[in-house]
Amino acid sequence: MIQTGLFNNDHLDSLKKALDVYAKRHEVTVQNISNVETTGYRAQKVNFEDMLSGENMRLRGYQTQPDHMRIGNDDPTHVQERVEDANTDFDNGINNVDIDNEMTTLATNDLSYRLATRLLSGRYNTLRGAIRGRMA
Repeated sequence: MIQTGLFNNDHLDSLKKALDVYAKRHEVTVQNISNVETTGYRAQKVNFEDMLSGENMRLRGYQTQPDHMRIGNDDPTHVQERVEDANTDFDNGINNVDIDNEMTTLATNDLSYRLATRLLSGRYNTLRGAIRGRMA
């Protein structure tokens, strides 16, 4: 089995995971925006990037045998996003939803989602071309 180059699926899995996280972040952000005037509502956020930069992702071991114990997690697809309280000091008099911040998050997330979609689409087009025998 080919482990490198065109048929390496590591990037595909990472892009798919990124799309899942961006979709969840969109859902949470839209929920925050829709509750901007709900008394007592607590803004939420999706925590994913902090989890990727955690100690578990930094420490990696090389597995020479399938029975060896794995050290660290070198695959971001196994890291789960977590929805948590935004813990913001912002107070609009009703709750802690900062509409300007939420709109910025929504726009940034939309751009990130579009970029990941284009990258994934390009990767599939390259694979499709290779299957059909076309050169890039």
